[in-house]
Amino acid sequence: MDHNRARKLAKVIAIIVAVAMIITSFSFVMLIPGMFGMEGAVVYAATKDDQLDREMENLKQYMEYIRQNYKDEITYDKLMKGAFEGVVNSLGDPYSVYYGASGEGETFVETVSGEFSGIGVSVENYNGLCRVVAPIPGTPAEKSGIKSGDIITKIDGLEISSKTLDEAVMLMRGEAGTKVTLTIDRSGQALTFHLTREKIKNVSVNYKMLEGNIGYIQITSFDNDSNVEFRLAKTALMNKGADALILDIRNNPGGLVNTALEIANQLMPEGPITHFEQKGKIVETYSSDGESKLNLPMALLVNEGSASAAEILAGALQDSKTATLVGTTTYGKGVAQQVSEFADGASMKLSMYYFLTPDKKKIDHVGIIPDYMIQRGTNANEKELTEKYAGFAPMSEKVKPKVGDTGLNVFGAQQRMSMIGYAVKVTGTMDDATVAAVKKFQKESGLNPYGVLDYTTMGALDKAVVGYITGSKAGKDLQLDKAISLMK
Repeated sequence: MDHNRARKLAKVIAIIVAVAMIITSFSFVMLIPGMFGMEGAVVYAATKDDQLDREMENLKQYMEYIRQNYKDEITYDKLMKGAFEGVVNSLGDPYSVYYGASGEGETFVETVSGEFSGIGVSVENYNGLCRVVAPIPGTPAEKSGIKSGDIITKIDGLEISSKTLDEAVMLMRGEAGTKVTLTIDRSGQALTFHLTREKIKNVSVNYKMLEGNIGYIQITSFDNDSNVEFRLAKTALMNKGADALILDIRNNPGGLVNTALEIANQLMPEGPITHFEQKGKIVETYSSDGESKLNLPMALLVNEGSASAAEILAGALQDSKTATLVGTTTYGKGVAQQVSEFADGASMKLSMYYFLTPDKKKIDHVGIIPDYMIQRGTNANEKELTEKYAGFAPMSEKVKPKVGDTGLNVFGAQQRMSMIGYAVKVTGTMDDATVAAVKKFQKESGLNPYGVLDYTTMGALDKAVVGYITGSKAGKDLQLDKAISLMK
């Protein structure tokens, strides 16, 4: 590794990717020297603007007035903590958090070791609600049936609507062997889960050989040693004769950026992996040296639970043509953060950069769109899908709709495409988005991708929906099946 690359990778260790959530069981943060008199701290120039000094004097008077006139006793410590929190909250960024000296920041950081106690679920602030991003495989949360998209409403019977996300996280954490009860809203249905917290040793990479000499590697998170685990898994599969590779980062909530970069570097040709953008300008680019490029057919499985650092890897492998992406659009969390410690022992997590794909495509609130849009099927409710399908409009009109056309064929096609994961609105009008979705479906189905709803396309679309429904009944992993077919 050359000096320049070593410097960049060392630097990025100090950067964390906020995984669109706060992690109840583990997180991917490194507490580093930050500011205010610490060694290695960022130095801030004194402002020449008198406005800040004037406002600080106003703030002091404001606090003094409140302390003297408030109906109850109030301390300056509490008022100052509120002021610090208010500065961060004014950013309107759910991923930036002022921890203070409560120890929450330290707790958040400690879990990077890969061994921790909890229930194993990653959550996020979603319009003020505590929403599940993904359960961690093999943990109490996954075993109990908690799913991505669930809204946690109560913890041990306590309403958490007035709690911050950090406070909700702390309520879910606890000693191994202790119990916790979650009340969850799943599409309007109230569900109760009784869980026992566990000491979780996070093994983030699992692998096996599939039929046809296809190697399979699952990466569940990007911990501080996931790149080492990945290298060992890859070597083991190569030694067993793998001549194609399927990587699985579905429900991977993210983690350390440098770990994702190292894994990308083990696979990609020479070129950019990601760009970091701040205030509209690219301030840093991290690149692969190409020395470990893997010259094998490769597919990458993604879904709506693939977030943050997982999206760095997905974008890098897609843009570099290293792998074909299969699944559903990723989460869309493209913000990197840094955790800094103040001289008084308080700490803060601050969003500092957006990260982009090698082709400089935005990820935040957009996600990575896979090359083949396939619903997994395993988590679908077959009865509900069958009932929904029964209400779809028939595609029986003797017309072949093209752009601008309307009718039942278009309406029915949009209903079916929406069910299996294509981004269309069910309007009955063949708009540009529908044409694009039809072309994509045709390409994925081996048909002429010309964007017209001909009879063959409508038949294939109906067959795909039926296959999706029956696949869910059989417990099939339709995304993995598609990746295997591409590798053969």
